[in-house]
Amino acid sequence: MSEQFIREIDEDLRREKALKLWKRFGPFVIGAAVLVVVAVAADVGWTAWEESRRNAQAESFAAADALSAAGRHEQAAGAFEALANEAESGYAGLALMRAAEARLLAGDRAAAQAEFEAASARGDLDPAIKAVATLKAATLAIDAESPDQIRARVSGLIDGDDAWRPLAEELVALAAFKAGDAARAGEIYARLADDQTASQDLRNRAASYSRVLGVPLGSDTAAQSAAPEDQPATPDQSATPDQPAAADQEPAK
Repeated sequence: MSEQFIREIDEDLRREKALKLWKRFGPFVIGAAVLVVVAVAADVGWTAWEESRRNAQAESFAAADALSAAGRHEQAAGAFEALANEAESGYAGLALMRAAEARLLAGDRAAAQAEFEAASARGDLDPAIKAVATLKAATLAIDAESPDQIRARVSGLIDGDDAWRPLAEELVALAAFKAGDAARAGEIYARLADDQTASQDLRNRAASYSRVLGVPLGSDTAAQSAAPEDQPATPDQSATPDQPAAADQEPAK
């Protein structure tokens, strides 16, 4: 038997085995390949769709912003609200805040407060946006609610992150002062004046208010506080310091 003949037989056997293996496993190989192609196509399609959606949200936000810049605040608020209902959390949070500011500029404080409350209650928004929305809603409610009600509104900030606690406590102090409870307001201001986690501006302000209300300060706080001529006669009842401007100003006429 020649070598050539033996090689041909071996090749036939290998070919036959290969065909048997292919018949057995070929469909699985093809199926896996199809899945890979589908997965890649889906990923590419999803990325393109996401980019298209983000571009559309950016355009909607810019259009609403243009309405606000033109003084068409009610229309701007509606456009921001529509975007907030459709957008992902990033644009939704910004849109809710801008909708509230537009309502405030349009003279509708109740609607603005409701918008801020809605933003503070949404679980999918950035914590910083939720914190600012909480403070702004409480600021708008300060004329109609008691100090305890304002304290309840901002309790999550007071009991939580130190970054927001001093601002929240200052708001409670202002509510107490506006309600005629000078003792409570002064006690909070004195505590804030010694609070090392608060900004220096807030501490200086709190020290000034505390002295005006007759609450003594520690020696270190007294030494670091603002000069007497810079001290206000009484706490500012029209705004909460360090709060973003939109919630502090009177609505545009």
